[in-house]
Amino acid sequence: MMELGLGMVGWSPLFFSLSLTMDTLKIEALAGEVARDLSLSLFDVEIVREGPRTFLRVFVEREGGVPLSDIATFSRRFGAILEVEDPMDGAYVLEVSSPGVNRRLRRPEHFERSLGKRVRVALAAPREGRRNLVGELSGCDREGIDVVADGTAYRVGYGEIRKANVDVTQEELFGKGKKKR
Repeated sequence: MMELGLGMVGWSPLFFSLSLTMDTLKIEALAGEVARDLSLSLFDVEIVREGPRTFLRVFVEREGGVPLSDIATFSRRFGAILEVEDPMDGAYVLEVSSPGVNRRLRRPEHFERSLGKRVRVALAAPREGRRNLVGELSGCDREGIDVVADGTAYRVGYGEIRKANVDVTQEELFGKGKKKR
């Protein structure tokens, strides 16, 4: 097993505290192949324990969105490959979905694709009395991100991030509506 610490290990910044086995890379490679065959992009793979269960979560996307039928097809094909390759120790639950509009940002490439968007960043420790930053993602590189929140620019290292998501408001999704009486 390889444990993530501060800094970068392979493709994943450290704040994504997840124990990885070398088979995680194999799972990601297999999922990527299935995604490409279906003209999808692999957004992320995560393995998490929740209580006694282990979940293998795979997030796929496509420009313009992913129809449920494509997610179901991916799930069937990838599930069959997992049965043959058996890269996971023990029982697990496979979950496949799109990352959604309020997608979690976990890797530098996720932040890069979200430049200029509104983000919500939960900090591991308070900074200037704040635990959360909500604002525009104005920059990113291998060390961290730049967020402009409430008119102030913040530089946040990946190791300082507890969780980050794109923050799409209901107004952005649905527009301003009229209240019904």
